[in-house]
Amino acid sequence: MRRAAVRTTVPLAVAAACVVALMAYRTTMPSGGPPADAAHRSPVPAHSPPPTAPARFVDVTDEAGIEFMHTCCVEGDYYLPEEEGSGGAFFDYDNDGDVDIYLVQSGLIGTDNADYRNRLYRNDGTGRFVDVSSASGADVPGYGMGCAAADYDNDGDADLFVTRLGPNVLLENNGDGTFSDATTRAGVGDEGFGTDSAFFDYDRDGLLDLYVVNYVDWSATREHRCYDPGGIPDYCSPSTYDSPAGDHLYRNLGDGRFENVTESAGIASARGNGLGVITVDFNGDGWVDIYVANDATPAFLWVNQQDGTFVDEALFAGAAFNSDGVAIAGMGVVAEDLDSDGDFDLLVTNIHDQAHLCLRNEGGSFEDVSHQWGFDGWGVPYTGFGVAMLDQDHDGTLEVFIANGAVNRLLEPLAKDNPYGEPNQFVRRDKDGKYRDQSASAGSALRVAEMSRGAILGDYDNDGDLDVLVTNNRGPAQLLRNENASDNAWTTVALTAGTGGASAINARIEIEAAGRTWRREVRPHVGYLGSNDPRVHIGLAEAKVIERLTVTWLGGTRETWTALPVNAHLRLGQGKAPDFRAHPGAVPDGTTP
Repeated sequence: MRRAAVRTTVPLAVAAACVVALMAYRTTMPSGGPPADAAHRSPVPAHSPPPTAPARFVDVTDEAGIEFMHTCCVEGDYYLPEEEGSGGAFFDYDNDGDVDIYLVQSGLIGTDNADYRNRLYRNDGTGRFVDVSSASGADVPGYGMGCAAADYDNDGDADLFVTRLGPNVLLENNGDGTFSDATTRAGVGDEGFGTDSAFFDYDRDGLLDLYVVNYVDWSATREHRCYDPGGIPDYCSPSTYDSPAGDHLYRNLGDGRFENVTESAGIASARGNGLGVITVDFNGDGWVDIYVANDATPAFLWVNQQDGTFVDEALFAGAAFNSDGVAIAGMGVVAEDLDSDGDFDLLVTNIHDQAHLCLRNEGGSFEDVSHQWGFDGWGVPYTGFGVAMLDQDHDGTLEVFIANGAVNRLLEPLAKDNPYGEPNQFVRRDKDGKYRDQSASAGSALRVAEMSRGAILGDYDNDGDLDVLVTNNRGPAQLLRNENASDNAWTTVALTAGTGGASAINARIEIEAAGRTWRREVRPHVGYLGSNDPRVHIGLAEAKVIERLTVTWLGGTRETWTALPVNAHLRLGQGKAPDFRAHPGAVPDGTTP
């Protein structure tokens, strides 16, 4: 993050020379970079939607029974880790068909934080949540950052991995409503400055491996004193510390243990100020790659070499910098097929005064289309962290939700009691193919200024549309119910792979209905420090039936189902007959399907 409070350690002339050299280097990019005619094209996303009714999100935190206040910071310390957290998850830990909520707590740096613990809220199926933190054993202390939920041991229930300042922790789901700390046995207790993480199967052996992002090599003894333009103490830029951290890759051995393969896989060859991570097969070769959003250091694009190793091809693929040759303050990251060409494009959130970065994927090479698609205007006043793409009104076109929060004290605070508070944003694509801010008409919940971090998606009331869990640094968690007023059709798809019902992360879904085609991927670990509802949600516009649904399982096997119902939660297992249920929604909000 590029902040006002910066301690200069490099002469400006040297810094300028470095930028010129980088930009000159990119002009001689090999053939793996953006197409030669990229500068002459102005791509427009496909299927620009007709005008629709305004979106509306309603804060239902209190009535849902969520009572969580994120705590961090000692007045006057301005420790770097205090800015980053925290995150959470929508996941169904008890397999009852309703997504539950997990929230990560931080606490105070330098203490055992026994009084500051993570919270688990069980969804009771009526739109309310019950705090089961203590009874579940998931209420671990420690200075937490984010989490990822997935079934790493293939026993049919979702486990939790929590990143922290200090040792990370793996919580194994016992299948009876409780969790056990499996960190030591699993060998994943890295003691760095963990931020984001993602479960994925990089070697296609049916077992979920784990990528862990670290921010900087930090300790309280290495902290600096920085000031804002008015001479008031404030947080420093990560560049002040001059110590980017290294990420970690763990290979799942299948017996409850992981092997740290960071060195042998090639991940140790680069270091960055890592904040967000996403796993996608970007080049279409059937093997999952890794993109890491780094803060003011070049992004990573770890391309899977299919032999257990990765090579960072971000520079040659046009994904390391924006089109100006700047390593942006990359934070949250999401990937979807925004131009309907069959591959997944990237959106990365950025700090204020810089545009969010939208990279169009052309078979593994990327073009910065932030300006063409409208991402360089409305985001500039704020600092974006969490990012989510959802079809809020089921018209078949994805909208964007961004969680904002400053990293330096605002000169003109938007909230009296929070000098870092900024409003979140809802962004819709217009008929010209550009994304435009529609927050003003999306409800009062988006006019609240908080130091927001996570924007986590899940259909908590099972009414067919996606709701948003917002996590706030040193503020309350917020549950925002999506009050979709359209009559458009929808579906959610839950996948299980293999005969044992393993997680199907990175399996691809293609739906054909009403003359259109939608492509999605099972990818719960997107955004920033969070884990989304693993069910894939797709708005189907005027469709009356899903004519064809094709799943490409990891490994290349394809399976097709036909004549499936709309407005239903589908459950598809590899090699099995489809199962589905229509759910009227536990909480009436005018959108009963």
